[in-house]
Amino acid sequence: MMLSRRQFFGMIALGLPALRAHAGNSVVLVTTDTDPDFSLESIRLRKVFLGFAVLHDGHLLRPIRNRSDPRLDAVFLQHVVAMSPEAYERRLLSLSLQQGRPRPLEVRSRTDLLNAMREHAHAISFAWHSDVAAEPGIRVVRTLWRE
Repeated sequence: MMLSRRQFFGMIALGLPALRAHAGNSVVLVTTDTDPDFSLESIRLRKVFLGFAVLHDGHLLRPIRNRSDPRLDAVFLQHVVAMSPEAYERRLLSLSLQQGRPRPLEVRSRTDLLNAMREHAHAISFAWHSDVAAEPGIRVVRTLWRE
């Protein structure tokens, strides 16, 4: 899909406040798991978000895709699943139709993310560090990307 010049510059203008709000920030992997030694290799993290059953200490991890910010989604697609948006959606659809694997839960705001994280035991997601750093019950596991 080609964007017109007006659409392109409009997207840039709309994106500038979001860029300033998170300038110098980092995207972190977060969990509600209380295990102090919680770690997740990159391949297992990718599998979680592709709908595969991934266990940690005998508990099924529950992926939550944070779509509250287009930049977060871009970091997720590039650094977590390593796919284009179209390839990721095709892969999820294929796994869902062929093998009955559920899609990751998707949230579209910081509040929805925090509520979903608290509702689901052993939830795993990604967020801006500044959005989750002081949240009780949400633990930062590692940095996925830094500006």
